[in-house]
Amino acid sequence: MSERVYEFDKSELEELKKVLSYDPYLDTSLIPPAPKGSDKPADKQTPEEKKELEEHDKKVAETHKFLAEDPKGKYIFSRQQYEIKDGASIGAAPNLSFLYLNATDDFLGGAEMRFKSEFKTIKRADKSSEEKIINAIKEEQERANVGFGSIFGN
Repeated sequence: MSERVYEFDKSELEELKKVLSYDPYLDTSLIPPAPKGSDKPADKQTPEEKKELEEHDKKVAETHKFLAEDPKGKYIFSRQQYEIKDGASIGAAPNLSFLYLNATDDFLGGAEMRFKSEFKTIKRADKSSEEKIINAIKEEQERANVGFGSIFGN
């Protein structure tokens, strides 16, 4: 796993949050829920239920195939560790925000391609900002772990 930090203009914050939280495999407009009767054993399903389930399974398989080839299906940020930090909180320009992303190198390469194609201002942060953000996040995690330890008596 690698850690990277990206900086971007706050004007793109809301759109970035949508991209970061979206998982196409959970989107019922792409992958519909299983039809009624699909929880029954096959020998208890009516012919109509069986046909409806077969059509559903075919649609799901087609959608999975499409998503496996689409960058939006390959690079799902909601399944990665990420955090957004306000620029002012680390002494940077108040119109900037920072995205901390902890993922595999393969994922990060694809993520950068998505960033370039979908956002105007996002770019890799300079070394100094990257170190500040990573250290701040690690300190927050350590404080949270200490807090959980005191809750559970460790």
